[in-house]
Amino acid sequence: MASDILEKASNRMPHNLEAERAVLGCLLQDNEVIDEVFATISSEMFYDSLNSAVFHSIGELKLEGQDADAITVKDQAKTNLRIMSKKVERIRDRARKREGITESSLSDSYFADLLKDAAFSTNVMSYCNIIKEKYILRKAIETSNRIIDECSGSEMSADEICNVAQDEFYKLSSSNDDKSYVKASSLLPSIFDDIAEAIKTPGGITGVKTSYRQLDEMTAGFQRTDMIILAGRPGMGKTTFALNLAYNICSVENVSAAFFSLEMTKAQLVKKILSDLSGVSSTDMRSGKVSDAKMNDLLEAARMLENKKLFINDNSYVTIADLRNKCMKIQKKEGLDIVFIDYLQLMHAGTNYRNSSNSRNGFQSRQEEIAEISRNIKGLAKDLNVPIVALSQLSREVENRKDEKPQLSDIRESGAIEQDADVIMFLSKPKEEEKQDAINLIIAKHRNGSTGEISFKFDKATSRIKEWDKNN
Repeated sequence: MASDILEKASNRMPHNLEAERAVLGCLLQDNEVIDEVFATISSEMFYDSLNSAVFHSIGELKLEGQDADAITVKDQAKTNLRIMSKKVERIRDRARKREGITESSLSDSYFADLLKDAAFSTNVMSYCNIIKEKYILRKAIETSNRIIDECSGSEMSADEICNVAQDEFYKLSSSNDDKSYVKASSLLPSIFDDIAEAIKTPGGITGVKTSYRQLDEMTAGFQRTDMIILAGRPGMGKTTFALNLAYNICSVENVSAAFFSLEMTKAQLVKKILSDLSGVSSTDMRSGKVSDAKMNDLLEAARMLENKKLFINDNSYVTIADLRNKCMKIQKKEGLDIVFIDYLQLMHAGTNYRNSSNSRNGFQSRQEEIAEISRNIKGLAKDLNVPIVALSQLSREVENRKDEKPQLSDIRESGAIEQDADVIMFLSKPKEEEKQDAINLIIAKHRNGSTGEISFKFDKATSRIKEWDKNN
């Protein structure tokens, strides 16, 4: 169905051949604008395959340090071609390698027309923007047709299709953002504003406050746009620690958090929070051994939780598109200050992130898919301007070492997680017998700060985690 629509629309797909020729002509005449042009558009953005091939060839020669347009000529095309014949021939040789490009199409008259239609270097970027605009419109049409096909014959649910559609169009709109360079000095006013704000901030906590004193001192709070990994072996208390963090953060007025749980249900998570706040063990709640006094404690805990802006999603199958769209909805409706994902290895990239692999899920390996997920989580943190805390499993290798102390290489599935993360924290049990009710938080990587170790007292029965000191 969509293919028929696409075929009918092929002759009227948005494009501007005049702009394409103007840019190519300018590149042939003025070597100084090549870097700026190639930073704005790419060969795939050209509608005409011949123009695309020539643009690509100019870029290859530039990368090799050769001039694709050393002579600037403003007179007759014949004179231009005679002077530039050797340079043009190199471009021809490159372009001939492109599929569908023939000798006749790379004629002297073609290059003469490019030079005749060349844009002045002063306004070449306006033509680049036209090319980019038309390309995005064509991609929007192609995306719409794919969505039509999905709606007509896909086994995906309506919700999944909507998430894919929103994600695809978001990526298209983001591709049109101005990512051009800026002069370093133009950033100075905002940087000094940040410094002044930090000076005025109590305790120097410039990020999202966790209310764990030592953790806040080491990180200055969880910083916006950061991807934070909280990793540990099963049973180490990752979910409990993340929930404690989420509740503490939401205890600050008008601060909100989203918690995506791919393993536990919403009810299980809220029971953990109530247990922490009330001191009533989860076992007592589950077995019904709740006295009147304990019930009063639970009711008080419920009142404490009632007005907190903590939003929980317990879908067991979450894709990149699901995560992005749900976070954006929360941010738009309620505001959003931090996101938790429990846990990263249970996520899926989703159909619209598949590559050209012939494997069932579109990736050569699970490690490759996790790497894609990790990159997108980091990108989402930047787009939302919030920290994202992603829980992660550690491999069994950590249990085979004498000290059982986690290392960055122990993170399961992908080294990309280590690379993408701004902060990596491990939960580990101390060896000292007198601290068997403790857990250690090891900050093993901190891109913009210090590393170190913090001890916490962990009451597993009530899911309560407090900083360790001599008095508790």
